[in-house]
This record gives sequence, C-alpha cells and structure tokens, in this order.
Amino acid sequence: MTPAPPSRRICVKCNQPFLQETRRGRPHSTCPRCRAAARPKNHNPPDLALPEADLNEAAEDLNRSANDFLAAVQQHDPTPLLLYRIKDLQQMVEDAEAAAIRRGRLQSEPWKTLAQPMNISQERLRKKWTEDKLDRRLNRRRSNREHLPSTTQHRTPTKDTVSPTTDPDGSCVPTMTPRYQFANALSCLQRQTGRTIKETASGAGVSASYLSRIVNGSRLPSWNITERITQTCGGDLVEIRDLWEAAQRPPAPDTDNRPPTPSQQQEAQRTFHAALRGIYLGANRPHLWALRRAMHDTVSIGTLALTLRGSYIPDWPVVARLIFALHGRPADLRPLWQAAQQEEPPDQDGPRLAAGSFG
Repeated sequence: MTPAPPSRRICVKCNQPFLQETRRGRPHSTCPRCRAAARPKNHNPPDLALPEADLNEAAEDLNRSANDFLAAVQQHDPTPLLLYRIKDLQQMVEDAEAAAIRRGRLQSEPWKTLAQPMNISQERLRKKWTEDKLDRRLNRRRSNREHLPSTTQHRTPTKDTVSPTTDPDGSCVPTMTPRYQFANALSCLQRQTGRTIKETASGAGVSASYLSRIVNGSRLPSWNITERITQTCGGDLVEIRDLWEAAQRPPAPDTDNRPPTPSQQQEAQRTFHAALRGIYLGANRPHLWALRRAMHDTVSIGTLALTLRGSYIPDWPVVARLIFALHGRPADLRPLWQAAQQEEPPDQDGPRLAAGSFG
C-alpha cells in the first residue's frame, strides 16, 4: 500500500508552515524546530567510560575469535569445530553491535542514522535493541568475560583443540594490531638501549613527549622520524620498515594495498625473514623456549633459531603457528612466503655450463 503524502500544517508556536508525515498517533502541533527547542538541554556530556570499555573488549574478543577461526582452518580442524567457531563469531558480532548501539544512543545518535549503515529500517533496529535487550546482552557479555578470564570460548580448551592464540595453560594472549605492533617494536628497541626516553628523544631529534606518544601507540610518526629513532636505538631499518608500512595500511579486510612481493626468490627470502624478525621484535623478542611452548612444542628450538636467523624457511603451517605465537597476522606474510618458496625462472638463453664441460 502506498503511504499517504505528508500534510501541510501550521505550527501553534511560531505560526510557520511545516509538513506532517503520515504516522500513527496524534499529529504534531508544532514544527520540528520548535519541538527541538522545547526538549530539555543536558549540558553535561554523557559518561562513555563503560560503553567505550564494552566496545573495546567486544572488539578484542571478536578479533581473537577470528584469529582462532583462521588458525582452525589452517590446521584442518574438523568441520564441527569450524562451525562452532563460526557460531562463536556470530555471537561476538552481536555483542559488538550491541556495544556500538549503546554508545551511539548515549551520544544522541538518532535511530535513522544508526540503521542506515546496517541497511535495515530504524523501526526494526529499535525493536531489536530495546534498552532491556541492550542491558541483558551487555551484562551477559561482562559476566562471561569476568567468570571466564582464561578463555573466550564457552568450553575448556584441550591440547587437541587449543589454538595458537592461547598460551599453553589455556589463557588467551593479547592480540596486536599492526599499529600497536610497530609501536611495541620501537618501545622494545628503546628499552634495550638502557637510556631514558628523554635521552633517546634527544638523540633522535624529537621531543620526549612525542617519543612517549609514539612508543605507546597514540601517534604514528613519518618514516623520516622512524628512521632516526631506529638508528638512535641501534635497530635494523629493514625490520622496522615492514612494521611501519603495515601500520600505515588501513585494517579493512576488503582493502588490499600491500606492497608487491619481490619477483626474485632471493630478495623475497630476505624480505620475508626481515618481516618475520620485525614481528619477533614487535613481540618483545621472547626467548625461544617460551616461543616453543607457545607453539605447543611442535617445533624444535633449532628450527626456530634458523628461521628467525634467516637461514631457513619452514612450511606454511609452521610459519602460521609461529606468527600466531608472536601475536601477528599470518595473512600479511603469506604472499612473501609464497614468493620466497618459488623456483628461480630458467635463463632465457638456456642452461649455462662451465667452459671446461666442453673439453
């Protein structure tokens, strides 16, 4: 049924005409401007501490659950376990949506604005997330997080089902975004110098407050400043460069603007190992024995040492588990690993033999 067109009415306060949309209930007697002026003004900004904490924790849980799902796929876990993880992801998406809606409503965002990016009607969104439903959902999420601090799953992990994003004791390791990983790498370099932030900043030609914001992840410096800080701390520019480029890229999953992989195998191998050492640095260079335990003792110490030293490239499942143990994202290094594994193209002029081969 086609809705009736809006009717023209006169505001009883300002005597100005306005259009009254057809809707249920008693029609408005005042125009939208007068109605907005009559609403009580709240000069105190809303307290967003709890909504921001809810949204941040929901995003962390969602990120960790997505990493668990990717690890399960790469480890060829049984299909029922994959479906379980998908269901877990769906529940965490709902938690994140509830936290975002609660924050938006406290910020006085209208339902129409919140419903538009979700491609649903505002009435449907309002009915889906009433105040009672938001309270129940967020209270349940807080309760689950409080009573299950060792895991984001709804069951106790076992040796066979625990993912690379959990420690051997079953506790979840913190996830890192590329930006935080880059900041953590610079922080690790700065701490290893044994100097204060002020001394390091002076050597790099920046202020101490600016360097503090860089190492805690609140500021992303240019490459020129990053280069000066790395050189002052005695770090490897090749390792830091890959982390800096990753921090510059947007995290949207449908955005793929990673730099092209090297075409030559030897250069790809050098680039791959440099990127891997950068992730290792971003994880504060853990001891190899601790790293082996995080990988559930599936890789020998010798293999880890050769891999991080740059003289060996394991198969992809080992590399993926290693990156997960270092809180990195395997998808970022997979193109480099593939390029490092490729065979060198044959010479266009055919094989070359030594002169002595012809007698």
